[in-house]
Amino acid sequence: MNLRNLRNERGLRRNFVADTVGICGKHLNDIEGGRVNLTQKVAEKLAELYQLDVGEIFEMYKEGQNYE
Repeated sequence: MNLRNLRNERGLRRNFVADTVGICGKHLNDIEGGRVNLTQKVAEKLAELYQLDVGEIFEMYKEGQNYE
């Protein structure tokens, strides 16, 4: 599962997640698509939002890089 699938599975809108994490929606879209690097800081905020381990967030990020 990648980050976009996780967000959709949880029924969260892109802008809600982006605002909660403190980034713009386009940047979140690029992270979910693996087009930009996922920083430790953003990964930690995503982990907190999704209540997952940071390592799981990075694994899902890698899945997104291979998905598109």
